[in-house]
Amino acid sequence: MILLEDVKAELSVLDRTKPCCRVWEARGYLEVNRPAGPGRVRLPADFAPAARRFYALMRDLGAERLKIARRPKGGFIVAAHWPGASPPSSAVDPLRSRCCRRAYVRGAFLARGFLSATSHGYHWEIKTPSQADAEKVKRVLETLGLRGARAGRWQKGWVVYLKDAGQIADWLRLSGAHSSLLAFESARVEKEMRNKVNRRVNYETANLTRTAAAALRQKNDIRLIEKTVGLANLVPGLRSLAEARVTQPLASLAELAVSLDPPLSKSGASHRMRRILALADEIRADQSRRHANREGHPTKPAK
Repeated sequence: MILLEDVKAELSVLDRTKPCCRVWEARGYLEVNRPAGPGRVRLPADFAPAARRFYALMRDLGAERLKIARRPKGGFIVAAHWPGASPPSSAVDPLRSRCCRRAYVRGAFLARGFLSATSHGYHWEIKTPSQADAEKVKRVLETLGLRGARAGRWQKGWVVYLKDAGQIADWLRLSGAHSSLLAFESARVEKEMRNKVNRRVNYETANLTRTAAAALRQKNDIRLIEKTVGLANLVPGLRSLAEARVTQPLASLAELAVSLDPPLSKSGASHRMRRILALADEIRADQSRRHANREGHPTKPAK
């Protein structure tokens, strides 16, 4: 199972050499969090590596009075003040450069992202404060080739999410989380193999159940014929198959067919068995008629 902490830890130590990508990764952090007030930001971080990366990116953008503090319920808060009234403007859309698009989504994911890859399914998401922010993240994902992204309401905000395992794997590759991608693909293959084995086991179990139920019915019908008509009175082909079923109560019809002398095909054995079962049905019908006649015309007591 892939862990969210491992993914965010890997993304938090990626090389930040390109200035444009540093800016747009920071914009991703900022735009999925509501501002704390004029000139101030407070960025929550679930894990220490992400908090350290927030801190470094805010410093690169020129923030002042940077501080990392622990949250009472776990995690960290990165607080900063800006020399002006607000952080640098994000009016320029990050769709020109592919590396900046990846950095923008990576920052948003580190800030408010979630990833789950378990036996119950796959889920990737980024929470945003508004529909406009969600649509922006969705549009950037689509330009990166991840066209399965969806946006929807989430409590007091919005969320962008992916459910397709292939697209989640593509995002891990695009974001640079290669170790996490290997773990994700390993978990994905393991899950698919487990599901395939479970389907096979369920199929075999159902098949054995059907075979056992059919064999039991055949044996009961043959016992009925033995008590009434007698197996010795059956034609040789039906008699040999009936005796084989009695002596091999758990065998499949195909196994019974090859055990005969001479061996039969499965279709041949099936045809003979239908004749045996039809004879048993006739015997039951005859017994029912006789019982009905006795009930409808009771025998008079002797004088």
